[in-house]
Amino acid sequence: MQLQAATVAERLGLGDDHAGWLASLEQLGPTATGLPLPPGNEAAELMYTVALDAADREALRAAWPAPDKTPELWWLLERAYHGVALDIGNLDAMRPTPALPASLDADGRCFWIFVYLAAVQDVRRWHQAHGISDRVSSDTLADLGRHVRLFHQRNSYTGLDTPWWIALHFRCALFALGRLQYAPYRLLSGPAGPLFWYDDATAASFGTGFRRGDPVMGLHIPDSGPLTPVACRESFRAARPFFQAQFDAQYADSVVTCTSWLLDDQLLNYLEPDSNIVQFQRRFTLVPGTLDSDASAFHFVFGRPPELIDQLTPKTTLERALVRHVKQGGHWRLRTGWLRLGEQ
Repeated sequence: MQLQAATVAERLGLGDDHAGWLASLEQLGPTATGLPLPPGNEAAELMYTVALDAADREALRAAWPAPDKTPELWWLLERAYHGVALDIGNLDAMRPTPALPASLDADGRCFWIFVYLAAVQDVRRWHQAHGISDRVSSDTLADLGRHVRLFHQRNSYTGLDTPWWIALHFRCALFALGRLQYAPYRLLSGPAGPLFWYDDATAASFGTGFRRGDPVMGLHIPDSGPLTPVACRESFRAARPFFQAQFDAQYADSVVTCTSWLLDDQLLNYLEPDSNIVQFQRRFTLVPGTLDSDASAFHFVFGRPPELIDQLTPKTTLERALVRHVKQGGHWRLRTGWLRLGEQ
């Protein structure tokens, strides 16, 4: 018997906050060919493609869905995958990626991992058709494994709590180019931001690249090692020809925006002038505006915000700076900055 959204909701304990999503999935339906998710014992290559750790691969095999095992979950997976597949290559797509109830345990925590695993080959085909190198393709998709690994480090079990972020990679709206990641978008046209920007008159005075709707590049800094000047320079230099080939000159010559605690100029009070973070900051012009966000800094550096600051044992210069500043009554802030890609 064909399942209906109401039945799926009842059996999985999905409440009113999932109603809109379920209705959209029911209207969308599955693809004509179903869900391209192989059995867990045949999925090793697929899991290696997204750089999942051994512990996460083992946990996923144990939770691996099947239509006869969890038909309601399979109903959701088929339709959520269909949405991901439809959005590949669409920079502006914004489908919801809601978390499932904690009562579903691994089925809920791993739901979006399975959705994205099903879409891996679709994304790889899009990359190949658009001349994107295997290296860039692999590095981009490996961010799924990295986020699953970080989730495991924070919680001691496998899951994913950033499906909205990984959606960018899987609709081919974000690419990893060496040390940094780039997401082309239209300025102030949606949730891509940036967090702070100039008023319309000031933006217009700067010219093309600063006005609402102008094509720009969002810069993102994954937690993947030192932010060395050499690695950043190589990434910036690779980005211009890459986006020239993929998105034409409007993005290749665009302004690059970045919102991060790493741009908080208070760090200049604690770090040496030749430190990696300070040299990274110097590339950017800061936009007026700040937002206190100790959680962002502590999440990035320590893995999670502490319940009490004294629970932390800082070891590096940066860790000691983060703790000292907060103990002295200060707060770390998100800042937005910009640079011109062609000048890096």
